[in-house]
Amino acid sequence: MMTLASWPRLILREITSEANVVYTVVSRGRVLGTTELEYARCMERSRAGSFWPEPGVENLMEIAVGVSPALMTAYKAESFDPPDDYDERTRAARAARLKATTEHADVQSAYDREEALELELHGPDGSLIETEDIGIGDTEFALSLVNAEFESELDEDLALDENDPSFAELQELEQELLGEDDEWSLDFDPECGEPEKPFPRYQIFVRLIDEADVP
Repeated sequence: MMTLASWPRLILREITSEANVVYTVVSRGRVLGTTELEYARCMERSRAGSFWPEPGVENLMEIAVGVSPALMTAYKAESFDPPDDYDERTRAARAARLKATTEHADVQSAYDREEALELELHGPDGSLIETEDIGIGDTEFALSLVNAEFESELDEDLALDENDPSFAELQELEQELLGEDDEWSLDFDPECGEPEKPFPRYQIFVRLIDEADVP
């Protein structure tokens, strides 16, 4: 099962080719959305790409991406990873306690609901492509975690006392980064132009049975 933990730290959107071969993802006979599986390939039998949901499937998309938020809530409640110096008896007792929590039940429920979607990948001609796993990720959720971590680190930096020598160094660095206009420039490089497509909210990760099924 692919969840947020399966994602790379940075979400890369490299295109493998210019061919617009469209694949369809179906849930129990209903079209959930489409993808070109256009991202650069880094592992055998693995494919990934932007995912574009069909109109009116918002309730199904919540289920499709629901595992990662449930896992994150559980992690915040109490980390699933005990320190290395825990002995086996302590680990077993802690695991039993975690399984009894509401958060653990929510994670299991999220997994069950996602599996119940029975996602299938179909080729351009409508034929079924056999897969080991299909996972859909919500980039807004993933980026919100990155932003929260960045803001937390920034708050720690800004908490420096004004009399601390590091405070002046931080101000100098900030001014150097911002420039004379005292604001960030978010303009696109005119030589590159604007991207052809907007950055997708959703991304799909597929594990194939046969490498040749998605050339």
